[in-house]
Order: sequence, then structure tokens, then C-alpha cells
Amino acid sequence: MAKELITSFGYDKILKEFKQLLEIEKPYWVKEKQIAAQHGDRSENAEYIAAKEQIRNLDKRLRFLNKIINNSEVVDISKIPHIKVNFGSKVTVFDFILDTKKTYKIVGTHETNPNENKISNKSPLGKVLIAKELNEEFEFRINDNIYEYEILKIQECKAEDL
Repeated sequence: MAKELITSFGYDKILKEFKQLLEIEKPYWVKEKQIAAQHGDRSENAEYIAAKEQIRNLDKRLRFLNKIINNSEVVDISKIPHIKVNFGSKVTVFDFILDTKKTYKIVGTHETNPNENKISNKSPLGKVLIAKELNEEFEFRINDNIYEYEILKIQECKAEDL
């Protein structure tokens, strides 16, 4: 199985969350469950049931994060040239149809966030943007929609962008 690309910034965020859940959140809920268990009948003990549910949810999230950690290829985007659009690029485009500028950050699948204009290198737009050059005009289609853009600016994403 091919590893998913991830920026070092995204990888660090995932590691930080994993560590927080494993070392702080889970031990807290395990202790809460033990305290609640001392209150008698577990079948009707709301605190015990809630703690058990929290632990189950934490374990599920930990498994998910662990899978990302183990199946990711961390990319130091500062070592990639951003003369052309590349993984880890911050790209400003002109949208001819809407007559506006838009900025996108090309990141890995597990880092995407449409609200912050972070798009996956595997998304339709991400795939089209890769290898485009400054001032290059292009169009692409998603279903029945055609988009027309021009590359106005290409730069490396910085920590504050991600």
C-alpha cells in the first residue's frame, strides 16, 4: 500500500493529538471508570457507562491516528522547489468565471480543510494544480462545471498557513 503524503506540520499535529489522548485523556477516563465502578451496580451506573463510552471513543480515535502515523510519508516541504505548484505549495489563482482571486494550500489527504482552503494533492483541483507554472492559464471540469484559472502566485506553505 502506498503511503499518504503529509506535511511535517500536519504530522506533528497528529502526533501531538495522539500523545494527548494516550497520556492524558485516556488515563483520566480509565480512572473515572474505576471510581464510578465503586458505586455499585454497573448496569444502571450512568457515570460508569459514560466513562466506558468515552474510553471506547478514545480507543477508536487512537487507532485512527495510529494508522495515519504508520501509513504516512512525512514531507519536508522546505526541501521541495516551489517554482511550479507542488505538494506543500500555497497557490493564488485568478478565477475567470467569478472574477476573483483564491488561495489554496496543497496538503495531504489527512490535512485537508475546505474552510481553510487546504486541499488534498489527490483532489480534482489539487491534481490539476500540481506542476502548473506562474501565469499559466488552465481549465478543468468537475461533472458539468468548467473552471478557468490563472496561476498568479506560487510559494511554500509556512507553519502559520498550516
